[in-house]
Amino acid sequence: MVDRHQKAPAETRRPPSTRRLEMVVRPGDGLGFRLAGVTTHEVGPGQEAARFRELLGDPEIGVLAVETEVLSAVPEPLLARAVSRGLPVVIPFALPRRYGEAGRGREYVAALIRRAVGYHVKLGPEVKR
Repeated sequence: MVDRHQKAPAETRRPPSTRRLEMVVRPGDGLGFRLAGVTTHEVGPGQEAARFRELLGDPEIGVLAVETEVLSAVPEPLLARAVSRGLPVVIPFALPRRYGEAGRGREYVAALIRRAVGYHVKLGPEVKR
């Protein structure tokens, strides 16, 4: 059996264009992502820093999508290190917690778009005319 967390030698690592997307969520929140074929890590309270450090060290992860509740428990110096390295790209996201609730990351996504495009885009329900 091969340990998927074992690091590959430098000469066999994937080029940046073929790096993986992986998700980090609270226990019980990963089923939909796994059904979609995304590698998902369920992290319980108190495990955030160790698991985040481990995932940042994986050279094959290109994008690490982290649920905001998990990300808020990661120590600030560890987040700063992730941002300064650039890879993997850490993307926070929020899951709806009630039926019909929109994802709580709407303001964050709007800020990212505003910064990238230089224009404020309002995110909301489609208006029928």
